[in-house]
Amino acid sequence: MIFVSYRRHHRARSTTKPVYNRRMNSVIHLDNQDDKSLRQKAFRKQFAENLNAALDRRGAIPAGYGRVTAVAELFGVSQNTAANWLRGDGVPELGRLPEIAETLNTTVEQLVVGAQSTGAHAIDEQYTVVDIHGNSEDEAHALYLLPEALRELGLPRGVTAMKVSADDMDPYLRPGDVVFYDPRVTRIHANGVYVLRIHDALVVRRVQRGTVDGLRLICDNERFGSESLPEAALETGNIEVVGHVVGRLLVGR
Repeated sequence: MIFVSYRRHHRARSTTKPVYNRRMNSVIHLDNQDDKSLRQKAFRKQFAENLNAALDRRGAIPAGYGRVTAVAELFGVSQNTAANWLRGDGVPELGRLPEIAETLNTTVEQLVVGAQSTGAHAIDEQYTVVDIHGNSEDEAHALYLLPEALRELGLPRGVTAMKVSADDMDPYLRPGDVVFYDPRVTRIHANGVYVLRIHDALVVRRVQRGTVDGLRLICDNERFGSESLPEAALETGNIEVVGHVVGRLLVGR
């Protein structure tokens, strides 16, 4: 498992189950076994584009055959292996990515998925990348997991994680705990726990529908109380549904 940090811009909400690869203009259905070769090919091509971009930024490494020789010497691999990396016909072992990223003054995240991150990505037939961020979404990390780890935890593909810093949902959540949420759920169709954006801040609230006042946003910590508002508040943009909480990781308990 690899854990890397990066900064990202505010990302648009996604409501579709397939992963859309913006850089390659293709859609990859993660759950379709027939698309295994397509996923592998897409990842290899994506990595080659990102690797060449990092080499361009580094400078002093020529394009063409000279670049193959330079990469082979830089990372101690054969010229055939280096050529495969640069053409998109092969990728390094996962354990070598931090070394390659450090040498090229970039990050593992940029080598794997490019400069922008858009949630969970399939980087090959084995690993899935899960974004984990704090209450601001500006600082984020990438958590690389095997698909069977997601299944063991009962989490769907496409899940995103948020580290909690407030105690307004104590005892359900305490500072340092992590919630996993489905960003494809952007409307409140049933009672449950949701990640909401209120005044540019991300919060976790228990939401109850069908009350006299419309919606009730509940803090489990009684010191913070609850808030009632009309359902129309969701349409005005004052409150945005970021996702539906599907799991939690209780740290130190």
